[in-house]
Amino acid sequence: MEYRFKCDVKAGDLWKMAMARTYRSLIGLVNVIFTVAMILLTIRFWPTASDLLRVLMVFGCILFPVIQPLAIYGNSVKQLEDLPKDLELLFNDGGVRVFVGDKSESLAWKRIKNAIKRSNMIVVMSDDSHGYMLTNRVLGDQKEEFYQYICKKIRG
Repeated sequence: MEYRFKCDVKAGDLWKMAMARTYRSLIGLVNVIFTVAMILLTIRFWPTASDLLRVLMVFGCILFPVIQPLAIYGNSVKQLEDLPKDLELLFNDGGVRVFVGDKSESLAWKRIKNAIKRSNMIVVMSDDSHGYMLTNRVLGDQKEEFYQYICKKIRG
């Protein structure tokens, strides 16, 4: 069996992954609690607050639901600039072959640490902090079949 995919990662894909990672962690819980507390404090103290304090309260209310996602999107755009544009992955019984332009690298299945399935992508992890993102746009109707294949190869 052989699968070949041309990676087509967009800034929105990186943003979704970063936001999901943030809000599935303790940091996300702290963000939600802080935002709710700021909204309640703003409602309570709005009538008696000075203009400067009102600006600070509004800033506190929009910090995590508006400003943080925009900052993460900006970081995603910067991160995308560093990624190669013509990355192609070939998965077969021998392992994973990575093509970038006229260069290539082979990874044996024992070097692949994990495959993470999300609703909008599959991430094939080459080590604990690096991986290859294959979005649903690229995978198409092969997503489930491909995921089963790589899981079997990684664990087998």
